[in-house]
Amino acid sequence: MFKNPENAVLIILAALWVIVLWRVAARQMRHRREAFASPAMLSRIAGHKPTRRPVAKWAMVIAGFALIGLGIMRPQGGLYEEAVIGEGLDLVVALDISKSMNANDIEGNSRLEVAKAILNKMVNGLRNDRVGLVVFAGETMVQSPLSYDKNTFLTFLERVNPTLLAKQGTNLAGAMQTALDRFDMTASQSKVILLISDGEDSDKERLETAIKEAARKKIPVFTVGIGSEKGGYIPEGQTWFGDIVYKRYKGQPVITKLDEKNLREIAEQTQADYFRASDISSARKVISGLNGIKRVAVAGGSTQQRRELFFFPVLMAFLLLLLEWMISERIPYERELDHWLKRI
Repeated sequence: MFKNPENAVLIILAALWVIVLWRVAARQMRHRREAFASPAMLSRIAGHKPTRRPVAKWAMVIAGFALIGLGIMRPQGGLYEEAVIGEGLDLVVALDISKSMNANDIEGNSRLEVAKAILNKMVNGLRNDRVGLVVFAGETMVQSPLSYDKNTFLTFLERVNPTLLAKQGTNLAGAMQTALDRFDMTASQSKVILLISDGEDSDKERLETAIKEAARKKIPVFTVGIGSEKGGYIPEGQTWFGDIVYKRYKGQPVITKLDEKNLREIAEQTQADYFRASDISSARKVISGLNGIKRVAVAGGSTQQRRELFFFPVLMAFLLLLLEWMISERIPYERELDHWLKRI
């Protein structure tokens, strides 16, 4: 198992480049020898039979660089538990997965794809924080409980899609209430909710109740608005010919637009910040906002990590290249006649 298998493409390209250079160098060397003297004369001038050392040295160099390439792909070993010691907070992410999140109005990407990319980058930037995931549309579902295990969170995040929930809509109040229920209010841990949605919710009364409860519990709700003001069509499927079928109302395609009003209100009344997600770089702003939250000392928790094994192939490559450097291409002339290495 490799952590960075995408580096294999670069390694293959580098290997092809080395092969081309080797063939060019070998051809140039052969032409120089032919221009210098005939094969019979060259053997008389050399005074010794050529050894296989140059081939062996080339093989060692190629093997060394291959091992370095293997190390760059970061091979992974078994799992182990690592104690969490430091300062952290509890973060519950409430992610909108209603069908409107499939609209491709962010530089040609769907809102859900951009939200996943933001969360992926954000979670990788967190350290000693516990993260949980709640998805919502017209109803809510807990996808991942609060945990230090970021890999588990990202695994659940990758599988998220609008088909997980049958009831459609955008229940912001339900999402906030489910997120609030994830916290242990007796613990001293700092608590934060990150709500990502396009903001379209018509149940104003329930939303006000949820906002007041979050404010009463002093839990800031950071909000991220996904979508554009211009809006986009909501895809519902494809025809037999691959054409996208969009949602219609009274014969006309439905246009969904970002509604920032609710999201701004949630953030303002819970002493948090609102972010506008126009691209993946918005994750930096979200991380910056979360870093402003006061974290408390945590100890006793643990997270599962995979053992890094990259140093084994890198060490072998270093030893192999060192050995190649120490071996000369031919045996010194004064030792050649009676040296056992002349048979190599």
